[in-house]
Amino acid sequence: MIIFCEYTILDTYRSDFLAWADRNADLWRGAEWLESTDQPGVFVEIWRAGDEAEASRIKKERREGRSKWREMDSWVRGGQEGYKLWTFASLRKG
Repeated sequence: MIIFCEYTILDTYRSDFLAWADRNADLWRGAEWLESTDQPGVFVEIWRAGDEAEASRIKKERREGRSKWREMDSWVRGGQEGYKLWTFASLRKG
C-alpha cells in the first residue's frame, strides 16, 4: 500500500519552508518527498505501508500527529485543510 500526501506551499513562503524542512528532515524519514517540476510549490510525499492498519497510522500521524508537522500548516495553501491524502493498494498480486 502507498499513502500519497499532496500539498501546495505558497510561493511567498517556499524558501522559509524549505529551510525548515531541511532542519526537520527526520520528519520525512521513510518517505519519498518530491516537488513538481511543472508546478513549483506543489509537493508530494509517498509513504509505503504493509497493510491498512499501518496506512491508517501513517495518515493519522500526518494529519494529526507530532506538533512538528503542524509547524508547516501556515505555509500550506488552505492550512491544515490543504493536505490531500489518499491510500492506494496494488491491484496486481505477486
